[in-house]
Amino acid sequence: MLSRLYKLKDEVKIFLQKQKQDKLYEAFREEDFQLSLAYLVDFFKAINNLNLKLQGRNTNIIAHSDVIRNFTKKIHLWKRKVQVGNFSSFSHLNELLSEKRNIEQYDVTKEVLSHLHSLAEEFMHYFPDVSMENSLWTLVQSPFNTDVELLQESLQEEAIDLKCDSSAKKDFETAKLEKFWVKYLPMYPKVGEEALRVILPFSSTYLCEAGFSALVVLKTKQRNRLDVENDLRCALSSFNPRIFDLVRKKQQHPSH
Repeated sequence: MLSRLYKLKDEVKIFLQKQKQDKLYEAFREEDFQLSLAYLVDFFKAINNLNLKLQGRNTNIIAHSDVIRNFTKKIHLWKRKVQVGNFSSFSHLNELLSEKRNIEQYDVTKEVLSHLHSLAEEFMHYFPDVSMENSLWTLVQSPFNTDVELLQESLQEEAIDLKCDSSAKKDFETAKLEKFWVKYLPMYPKVGEEALRVILPFSSTYLCEAGFSALVVLKTKQRNRLDVENDLRCALSSFNPRIFDLVRKKQQHPSH
């Protein structure tokens, strides 16, 4: 939405002028507003990309933690670059500043740095474990390279047994993380249980949002008394129905 508004900023000026919205027209023409708009376009583009990476069915908290950690590092990189007057990470803002060289960059730099600093603090507040090294997470991600002595004593011996299991190592290279730990849970119950406790919790609201979207499609005003439990299960299932097999098992009713 903001990118569309920025592309049409000249047309918006004309529209406001024709509609005799003098206050809005003057506010929209101000250089401070134009710079803020350009920065917000770049910023929300980065946020939208982050949001897309946090969506999807086959993901877990470890993968999402990596995404958040990467984004917080990018914020600190942006801060260092802006401090020396480098706005190359914000393409629209950088282009606007290059067009208007007479603009005092001090105010722009101050505002952007203030926002990025607040953003970094908010991320560390909501994701406090992102920057912390977790030996259990290391075990889950890479059980054959983890330092066993950093684990709890109750897990150390079983973790050594797993590290020396050559067939498990081969499976780990090809299988998905969740399927690997489910398969070896009976063989290594202590380590497997701790690993699944890390992997299984929902790391985002994506599945809930997908469920609500499917519910809105199924339960309309015309079908407000519908019991959607079975329909919703089918709509959210990842299995493809075998329609031909289902039809073949049904008895035909030819006309008499």
